[in-house]
Amino acid sequence: MALFDLPESRSNREADKAVVNKTTNKRSASIVMKGDGILAKISAINALVESKLGQYKNEYDIAWADNNVFDTVIKSCVKNGICAIDTETTGLNPISDEIVGMSIYTPDEKAIYIPIHHVSYITGVEVENQMQIDEIRKGLQLLVDNDVKIIMHNAKFDIRVIWNKIGIRLKCWFDTQLAAQCLNENEPHKLKILHPKYVQGLTEEQRKQQGKLSFDDLFEGVTFDKIPIKTGFVYGARDSIITFELYEFQLPYLTVDNPKCIEQELQSVCNVFWNIEMPFVDVIVDLEQNGISLDVEYAHKLSEKYHKILDQNMKDYESVLDNYKKEIEEYKKKNVNHKLSDPISVSSPKQLATLIYDILKVEPPDKDNPRGTGIEILEKIDNPLCKAILACRKTEKLLSTYIDKLPNELLKDGKIHCSFNQYGAKTGRLSSDNPNMQNIPSHNKDVRKMFVASPGNVLISCDFSQQEPRVMTAMCGDPEMRKAYIEGRDLYASIASIAYNVSYDDCLEKFPDGTTNPEGKDRRDSAKSIFLGVLYGRGINSIAEQLHTTKQKAQKIQSSIFKEFPAIKQFSEDSLDMVVEKGYVTTFWGRKRRLPDMQLPEYEFKWKPGYGDIDPLSFYTEVTELEVPDDIVEEYTYKLNNCNWKDKSNIKQQAEKEGIIIIDNGGKIADATRQVVNSRIQGSAADMSKIAGINISKNERLKELGFKLLVPIHDEYLGECPYENKDECVELFKQCMCDAAKETGLPIKVDVVVSYEWYGEAI
Repeated sequence: MALFDLPESRSNREADKAVVNKTTNKRSASIVMKGDGILAKISAINALVESKLGQYKNEYDIAWADNNVFDTVIKSCVKNGICAIDTETTGLNPISDEIVGMSIYTPDEKAIYIPIHHVSYITGVEVENQMQIDEIRKGLQLLVDNDVKIIMHNAKFDIRVIWNKIGIRLKCWFDTQLAAQCLNENEPHKLKILHPKYVQGLTEEQRKQQGKLSFDDLFEGVTFDKIPIKTGFVYGARDSIITFELYEFQLPYLTVDNPKCIEQELQSVCNVFWNIEMPFVDVIVDLEQNGISLDVEYAHKLSEKYHKILDQNMKDYESVLDNYKKEIEEYKKKNVNHKLSDPISVSSPKQLATLIYDILKVEPPDKDNPRGTGIEILEKIDNPLCKAILACRKTEKLLSTYIDKLPNELLKDGKIHCSFNQYGAKTGRLSSDNPNMQNIPSHNKDVRKMFVASPGNVLISCDFSQQEPRVMTAMCGDPEMRKAYIEGRDLYASIASIAYNVSYDDCLEKFPDGTTNPEGKDRRDSAKSIFLGVLYGRGINSIAEQLHTTKQKAQKIQSSIFKEFPAIKQFSEDSLDMVVEKGYVTTFWGRKRRLPDMQLPEYEFKWKPGYGDIDPLSFYTEVTELEVPDDIVEEYTYKLNNCNWKDKSNIKQQAEKEGIIIIDNGGKIADATRQVVNSRIQGSAADMSKIAGINISKNERLKELGFKLLVPIHDEYLGECPYENKDECVELFKQCMCDAAKETGLPIKVDVVVSYEWYGEAI
């Protein structure tokens, strides 16, 4: 049977007939006119799907309302105790977009596609004979009641779609996307990329030749509900079976006693996957589903306030710009083809680069980005113009990203529903978008106050105190640092006290009577900068800059701290040794962060095409692909290691004239080196925060009290509960957070604030 000969509903057939016959009926004529463009698209899509996926059409089936395919497969899922599920939708919002269909696969059955809300691409009328929601709900409920193990790819999306549109909350047993991220965080994790690579075993070149099979590539921007079922079913059904096949490939590597797992040293990764990432899927689902309320009236007031601030920022910028009027005019005369507006646009990176580096002749603070105009670079250029530009940019960002944008992002329930990326960073740290809650400036309380509790509720903010330093203490095992936390003392003040050989009280920011202690604050700040410098891979120049002191003095302070707390330096060195030896580092809970660039040679040498040694035995005296001789490698390596960075380029050019290409991996190695310790600490903190979220979601008493988690922000969780239950919820919330740190053997402190708006006045 050909792909296009599958049964189709009467409404679709009649619509096609209306177009083919081109009747004179006005309604039909209207349909033809509107349908001409999409007809061509659908025709092209049909051909493309046939060429890409037509070979699979007899391996899949369609669950129509008038056949028993769905019931048969559900019974097999229950019998097998396992299945893979995938959904097709009109968009990426599980609340506002519509489910179009779903697919299910279980062993010994064909993968099936279940059409739900396909419409005729001509009339817009829903296609007949599709499965009804009530029947699908009954079938899915059987999976829940029988504890069938469900496999998904990016489970949080499919769970929410099915929950919102069908009314059943499924639980995912194995998420192939999360598994892929745990097994290798450094590669793309789309299903259509992973399956050809690992299940089909195709090389990169073969995968390119096979062509992309993503939705956008196949359907050219046409939403899936308008794709004829006879065309779309093969794409939809295939997703569930390739998800299952990817799971079968991944499972041995995530089974702690499997030889493949042991051979790849993945036992600790199993712990992260099964005990942190998979349980956290339900936390993410709740977070996204709950959303957070927004005070729209307050947002409008903020908009007025910040637009006035922006107007003043622009005036200040133009006022500073006037000071350089002469230099600007001289530049324009010399460069008649300049692209500068009048006044020079604060929103144009190219115009600002011309202004800063060509007109004002500012020395670039970043040698790797000599014409950069980003925030970090402008902050290093200490002049009134850059400060004025930064002021404009910061206000513009607040307005465009939050103040003016968020009121338009509210869904029908009046809430903002973020999308949280469970493996948002390669360390395992969460990220979010629409909006990015992690990036809301903590120093700007105005923006955070836009987020409020639902009527009758209060917000509870609970964050770990010094989470990453505590993790560092647990991992490096320094006895003095552990003692400071066990005794409830400030870690930075304790480090400063020992390093400077003064009393603990002389290293606190305030005296016992509450007055400011400037010298104590300086000592504590220096210890904090050195300590966090190790955590975040900062060089001594960066630390000196942060301390507003010389490199020599910063180095002296660092040496003093390392001398008194050798475990800090030893942990850093051990971490570097681990990644050089194994290619990865691990978190406290066993997550791997792979940094393969640490195993690269500093320089790589290879011959240019046509150069190299001549094979004397070759009749045609062809050039052989031999390695560059050791003596040449040593000579150039010595030169490169004993010159300044400006001369490196000349040495490489000279080598190229001799037919030798030198690949300098120094930058890659330096970037990886900076990530080593931070990957272990940030990753461990991320693990701890996820464990805290799991604890909270599993606490039955919190559920009874009406508590809901709303937003995670790195080391902080924001939740809400009814006003009358706030006191008990606070204690349970704190306990769940603290219990997440139990395995470290260190007490952990959490700071709690109860209010009606985020960062608002405490209740």
